[in-house]
Amino acid sequence: MPVRVIAIDVAAGAIGVVVWYLSFRYYNRRKGSEALRWIQHAFHGHAEVAGVQWSGACYFQAQLRLAPTLFRRASLVVRLFPREVPVCWLLSRMRKQQETLTFQADLDCPPSFNLEVHNHRWFGRTRRRFPVRGDNCTLEQAGPFVLTTRNDWQRDITSMMGALVASRECDCLTVCFRRTSPHFSVTVPLGTLSPASGTNAYIFDVLRELAAGAASARF
Repeated sequence: MPVRVIAIDVAAGAIGVVVWYLSFRYYNRRKGSEALRWIQHAFHGHAEVAGVQWSGACYFQAQLRLAPTLFRRASLVVRLFPREVPVCWLLSRMRKQQETLTFQADLDCPPSFNLEVHNHRWFGRTRRRFPVRGDNCTLEQAGPFVLTTRNDWQRDITSMMGALVASRECDCLTVCFRRTSPHFSVTVPLGTLSPASGTNAYIFDVLRELAAGAASARF
């Protein structure tokens, strides 16, 4: 009898895992379809989706067909929460990870440098015992700063930093320039493309401005 009970429990657990996986795999496919609609709306007039390839239950890549512009061989990579695996999903939420979209493309003229910019925000206060109120807080806004291993870097990198600061409403998480393909990539939270966000209408303009800053930089 105990063996039979164990076997029933194991079978029930296996069925539960399969149902969980298939249910959330289907959910992520629906979420991916919604994200594609956001992409088509946000990139309307600039690009259209030419093909979609899923590489797992929570990851897909969309090839873009662009109007004449400075981008070549552009694509989008969408990463959703790994909902189909409970442990991975729990870890991603504990680490406060986000669902993201990455735009990547080659440029007409490859950059002569490698640069990776990360967007971080910190908040601190001196008194932990008392609640923070708007009337007793003094806010200080710090400008961008550069950490570099080169002694001879040129100051025109600040034009790209200025473009990144100007794109703050799009909440770029990372901006990368490389000598090798893909020359240019930008990662933003997936929700940035939602019509409700209010930033989806000009996200392509932000991408173009950042890439143009790299084209004008020489360091």
